[in-house]
Amino acid sequence: MPQQLIDEHARLTLGYWGIRGLAQPIRFLLVCAQVPFSEVRLGVFQDGTLMTEAQEEEDWQSLRGTLDMPFPNLPYLIDSGENPPLQLTQSNAILRFLARRYDFYGDTESERVKIDVLQDEAYDFRNAIINTAYTRGDDYTAAYEHFAAHTLPKYLDGFESYLAARRNPLFFVGSRLSLVDFVLYELLWQMTLMVPVSISAHTRPTLLAYIQHFETIPQIASYRRSDNYITHPINSPWASFA
Repeated sequence: MPQQLIDEHARLTLGYWGIRGLAQPIRFLLVCAQVPFSEVRLGVFQDGTLMTEAQEEEDWQSLRGTLDMPFPNLPYLIDSGENPPLQLTQSNAILRFLARRYDFYGDTESERVKIDVLQDEAYDFRNAIINTAYTRGDDYTAAYEHFAAHTLPKYLDGFESYLAARRNPLFFVGSRLSLVDFVLYELLWQMTLMVPVSISAHTRPTLLAYIQHFETIPQIASYRRSDNYITHPINSPWASFA
């Protein structure tokens, strides 16, 4: 039985593993929109202890059969305030849906185009991270070294240059939060742990300032102090970088 975090005032339910993963940017967006939401966290018992790898797969298969949606997957979002309830999957689709509803999708068509491009670039970066993090066993060391030496600089240098050239380098698009900030903060924050020297005052100061500013946003700062906030695991507990 998966862990359930129920908010009786919520019409939205977010389902995902009990990790940060693909759901963390969605959680950040909802927190900044000040929208109550319930969560179903698979792979975690109600008391917060982790299931085994076999138990979490059984957990998902049991829940999957109860989801009345065309493409059941994780994460999923259910809006019970609609009639019939609105149900959707795919993390980017969920983010864009919520961004349109709660006004995190830019102020002009030009800004929306930039958001879309950056979102896709961010997910190319995320795929590279995941390919490395989920390389298990003896192959991980070589995969990590290649990632840190070649893949990571390509993406971080691109984001550093892009942000440093902006008039307002505290946001990736426009002069306020957009959906891509929730995505990129999460990936950049992960890199401060996965490759600690990759973002610092000496290596990529604009990205460091960006991370620090994001964490001072009142809703984010409050959420990071809450009991529902997940610090770890970032990826599956069975990943080489969790």
